[in-house]
Amino acid sequence: MAFYIKCSCLSPCLLTFTDNMRLRASTLVEFVVHSILWIALTALFIHFNALSFHYLKGDLMDIPLIFGTLINVSLFYLNLLYLFPRYKSKDLGLLKYSVWILAAVIISSALENTFDYLYAVSNIADTKVSLQVGEIAIVSLINLFFILLSVLYSIIKDWITIEIIKRKLTEENLRLELDFLKSQVSPHFLFNSLNNLYSIALKNNDNETASGLTKLSTLMRFMLDKTDKTAVKIDEEIAYLKSYIEMQKLRFLDSDNIEISFTVKGEANTIKVPPFLLINLIENAFKHGIDYRKASKIDIIISLKKDMLFFKIVNTNNADAFNEKDSKLGLKNVKKRLDLIYSGDYTLDINYDNQLYMVELTIKSL
Repeated sequence: MAFYIKCSCLSPCLLTFTDNMRLRASTLVEFVVHSILWIALTALFIHFNALSFHYLKGDLMDIPLIFGTLINVSLFYLNLLYLFPRYKSKDLGLLKYSVWILAAVIISSALENTFDYLYAVSNIADTKVSLQVGEIAIVSLINLFFILLSVLYSIIKDWITIEIIKRKLTEENLRLELDFLKSQVSPHFLFNSLNNLYSIALKNNDNETASGLTKLSTLMRFMLDKTDKTAVKIDEEIAYLKSYIEMQKLRFLDSDNIEISFTVKGEANTIKVPPFLLINLIENAFKHGIDYRKASKIDIIISLKKDMLFFKIVNTNNADAFNEKDSKLGLKNVKKRLDLIYSGDYTLDINYDNQLYMVELTIKSL
C-alpha cells in the first residue's frame, strides 16, 4: 500500500489579572491557529488527492488520510506537551527520552499501517492487498519528522518567550535607572545628613542613636549602590538584611515579648541574587507579624548550597493584617518579579494558619 505525505508548520506563576487575561487570550489564539492549520492541511490533502493508495480511490481515501493526520497530531502534542518538557526539566535523561520517542514512533507507525491494511481489505474484495515492510519504515520516518517538528516548535517558542522576558527586563531596568537618576539628589542629601547626625550623637554620648543612624546609613548606601544592579553577591544582600533587622529591633523595648532570629547556613561562595528581593518578604513579616500586645516572633533562615539559595521566614500571623490589600500587593509584586527574572524556574510556597505565616523560596544563583 502506497504512503501519503503530510506536513505542517505550526506557529510561555501567578500574575496580575491583566497578565492572566493576556495569557489566556494567547493560549486561545494558539489553540485556534493550531486547529485551523491541522484542519486546513488535512482538507488540502483530501481535496487535491496528494498521493493515493494503490487500492483506494476517491472518497475511500478520506478515512486513512484523516486517521493518519490524527496519528501525526497525537505524536506532535505527546512530545510537545509531555515528553520534551520532561526532557528539558531533566525528569527524563537522553537515553530514556530516546527510548520513549522510538517506542512512540514504532507503535504509531504499526498502528497506522495496520489500520490502512484492514481498511483496504474491508473495502476491496476483488484485489489482493498486502502489508509491506518498506511502507512501515517510510511511515516511521514521517512520524519521526512530526516529533522533530514539535521539538523545533518548542525550541522556537522558548526562544521567543526568553526574548520577550529580556525585553521586559530591559524596559524595567531602564525605568528603574530613570527613577534612580531622578531621585539621586535626595538620597545623597539624606545620606550626608545622616553622617552629620551620627557625629552629633557621638558628641552627646548618645550611643543608641548613633548605632541606629549607622545602620540606617548602611541601608541607604546599599540602596544607592545597588539600585541599578540586576544581581548582587549574597553576602552583600545578607549584610543589608541584617542592617534592616537591627534597625527594626530599635523599635522594641526589652520588656516586649518579641523574638527575632536570623540564621545563615552554608557558605556564600559565588551566589548572586536580585537586589531587594528578600527584603520585601521580611518587610511583610515585620509589618504584619508583630503585635506589641501579645507574644510575636520572626524566624528567618537562609541556606546556601552550591548555586542554590533556600529562604524561609516564619512569623506570627496577625490574621486581620494579612487580609490587607497592601500585603497581597507586595507578595504579588514579588511573584511577578520572580517570574520575569527566573521564567518560572523557582519555587515559592506560602502557608499559614491562625498562629503562623510561613514563606519558603528557592532560587538559583544568577
